[in-house]
Amino acid sequence: MNSAIIITAADSKFFDLFQGTILSIRDKPQGRSVDLGFFDLGCTPEQLEWISGQVNHIFEPGWDYDFPGIESAPSYLRGLLARPSLPKYFPGYEIYIWIDADAWVQDWFAIDLLIQGSRKRGLAIVPEVDRGNRLLYGPKDYLADLDQAYKYYFPELNIDNLYTYPLLNAGVFALHRDTKHWQSWDLRLTQALRKRPSILTDQLALNVAIYLDGLFEQTELLPAYCNWTCHYGLPKWDPKRNLLVEPYLPHTPISILHLTSSSKKEGKHVLRTIEDEEIELSLRFPQTKSNRIQSKYDYVSPGFYKISLDHSFPNMRVGNVDQCPWPYLRREIPHLWYVDQCNPTVGFVSRDEAHILYNTALQFKGQPALEIGCWMGWSAAHLASAGVILDVVDPILNQPQAYESVDQSLTLAGIRSNVTLYPGTSPEKVEEIAQTQNRRWSLIFIDGDHDHPGPLRDAQIAEKYAAEDALILFHDLTSPDVAEGLHYFRDRGWNTMIYQTMQIMGVAWRGQVQPVEHIPDPAVQWTLPEHLRGYRVCGLQFQSLLPVIRPYTLLSLERLSTLYSLAKKICQADIPGNFVECGVYKGGSSALLAWVIQNFSRRPRKVYSFDTFSGMPDPTEVDRHQGIPANDTGFGVGTLPAPIAENLEQVCEALGVWEWVIPVAGLFENTLPAYREEMGEIALLHADGDWYSSTMDIFRNLYGQVNPKGFIQVDDYGHWEGCKKAIHDFEQEIGAFFRLHTIDYTGTWLALEENLPILSPEHSEPSTPGIHLRQMNLALFPDWDPDSEVIVSELEPLLEYILLSPNPQDYALIVSAELDYGLAESVLEMAAANVALKLMEQGHELGAEPHISLIRTLNAPQWERLLARLTHHYPLAHERIPARIREAVGKLPPFELSSERAVTRSQD
Repeated sequence: MNSAIIITAADSKFFDLFQGTILSIRDKPQGRSVDLGFFDLGCTPEQLEWISGQVNHIFEPGWDYDFPGIESAPSYLRGLLARPSLPKYFPGYEIYIWIDADAWVQDWFAIDLLIQGSRKRGLAIVPEVDRGNRLLYGPKDYLADLDQAYKYYFPELNIDNLYTYPLLNAGVFALHRDTKHWQSWDLRLTQALRKRPSILTDQLALNVAIYLDGLFEQTELLPAYCNWTCHYGLPKWDPKRNLLVEPYLPHTPISILHLTSSSKKEGKHVLRTIEDEEIELSLRFPQTKSNRIQSKYDYVSPGFYKISLDHSFPNMRVGNVDQCPWPYLRREIPHLWYVDQCNPTVGFVSRDEAHILYNTALQFKGQPALEIGCWMGWSAAHLASAGVILDVVDPILNQPQAYESVDQSLTLAGIRSNVTLYPGTSPEKVEEIAQTQNRRWSLIFIDGDHDHPGPLRDAQIAEKYAAEDALILFHDLTSPDVAEGLHYFRDRGWNTMIYQTMQIMGVAWRGQVQPVEHIPDPAVQWTLPEHLRGYRVCGLQFQSLLPVIRPYTLLSLERLSTLYSLAKKICQADIPGNFVECGVYKGGSSALLAWVIQNFSRRPRKVYSFDTFSGMPDPTEVDRHQGIPANDTGFGVGTLPAPIAENLEQVCEALGVWEWVIPVAGLFENTLPAYREEMGEIALLHADGDWYSSTMDIFRNLYGQVNPKGFIQVDDYGHWEGCKKAIHDFEQEIGAFFRLHTIDYTGTWLALEENLPILSPEHSEPSTPGIHLRQMNLALFPDWDPDSEVIVSELEPLLEYILLSPNPQDYALIVSAELDYGLAESVLEMAAANVALKLMEQGHELGAEPHISLIRTLNAPQWERLLARLTHHYPLAHERIPARIREAVGKLPPFELSSERAVTRSQD
């Protein structure tokens, strides 16, 4: 979790503007991993579905204050009046950044200043006064209105001159969690709300708190370009930099553009360029020289293992598809198109396509792989991060600058040692490598020369040196020339299939391997070029099922597609076990699982469908949503009854799968123990029990029967607090941690083979996967952003101290590596090697070593439980502790290296 969170709010009418706010953050390299919070003030279900894929937290704020006319107050006021309570809604963060939904981020500099300013003083905010503000150059009639507003809401205060102070704009600000501004703002807003509020009430209350409560010296005032309010003065346009800038020299880029008042309109505005020429531009995000382009977003198919390598590509940014001259780029696809800022006309594979590469390569861990055409290394990094031994061939590697960039990115990703870079062209260089290195590749990715006959020649050389069990992936099949390569494999008898992605990927395979399951973005109206007609398109079968099962389920599209992907993966891998669903409602998801069995299973299986079928059972005190008791949410006891004959049976008959389904009616506590023996081994468990006790019944009764290679999907982890508590309580019971893969705002899934058990010395060998604890267990939270040599230098003294202690094996280092696992592994190996070499050169004989566990998968509740088992925190100069566990880490005593070494072990 990050130390800062950016929060905004919107209703359905503001959704279009809100999209610009969110996308302007997410398209920045720094914004892809930042936490986002959202106040839902009345968005539609369709809008919320989009929002849930973009933000980390969604809350529907209540009325945090009472005031006259509350019954008829507009919903947007709930968002404004909730701002003094941001830590209550989004607990655990250090910095709270608010950005109005009619503002968007052009440059990240303002976010950095907001964070720095709030850390320095408590509040960082922008005054509505600037040399570009036209209110400074004419009559000040508006000041009389401001004076009257202050006196209306605060009649008892001596504020005769407050209207002359610059109004501090509350549309963009950052507050530190420990600042006094929160309490003072809350107090002043409570006073003001003795009168009916307006859109300015909370802003006036904040200004009174700052100016009259002694908080001005604890407030950092930022320049206007950190919150440029357009109705006071329009920016200028710099055509060379393609940026909106301040209207006066030195034309500093606007960092956050605030579309106040009439500037919100969608049409174009007449601006002046820095050369004082007139130009028509839309002020909405994103900004181009012509019209506003279509809103774009990242999409990754549900059911995939996720990876983020953005930190390894500092030159990567979102590109403008209009700048790409290639005729086969699908500019109409709304997925973000990434480029290297030094080469903005050539794109990387999309994020969805990169995840196809990564998830495919996971099946070939430890095996040789080949990439023909790596461009700037984005695709190579995703392949190698899955653990393949990768050979890369590309003529661009002959250019020193390009080679250095690829080398740096692979190093930052921590997988440079898994990759061999070969400057050269295919097929000649591929032939040379295969002959001299005696290579046969199990996985091959072809993304090289896109013009005839290049793709065909690449396909021919790939087949020549492919292993018996092999899989070949293609990119950019939108081009007929590239498609010739896939046609070659099809005509040679290989299995072939199409992935509907931004640029269309293809796969050919033979032997005992299978391609990954991919669900195309359901928000896109996909088309297929004429030269690809006749190929099977992955995921279309799932989409054809949706009209049948949709009326019989409450699961989101993301949760349904993940369930489908996991079930199909089990069938294709022939993992033994039945499918079990606990919490069926009308049966749409049970019917979906049965359809997968019918069409893909290579062994007999059944779907056991457990539910009361008569409505929800009684919740307990812990069963709440956003603190609201379950029975007060509209989904409490007795709701959602669904008789079998009218629901589950009907949808199964519609799909022709009723014979594969065994419905079991009753409470879990009674039915699950009774059916355990009959069900036997479980390959897929869908836990949709909602309540704490129901979820505990599911896990206590069935977890032990899930195949070690099987999967569990949990439907209500993010929505019902009791469900989340049950998951973590059960983890504690079995002494392990689940690696939870997020599906949407509430759904999650886990693979049992990824579980991390807590291992003590007497119960494990050092090579056993898990979290190894010893007598001295040290928590480390390195900030992996600095240069790796900086981190190495910080770790070396600790490693040296431990290696020279009497019993190094009594130490365990628990190292946080949530965002940069590959880099962390590489850096730790480097530090350990440096220390070992140094000590051996000094004559020390090294034997036992400390155990190091790299942790990349734990959320806040899991971290807190682990920290309770640790003995010390080893503080680092460059440290990144997740905000929500900072308090728990602070309770650990610091581990300090003594000035005298405990023992010096010399060579005999």
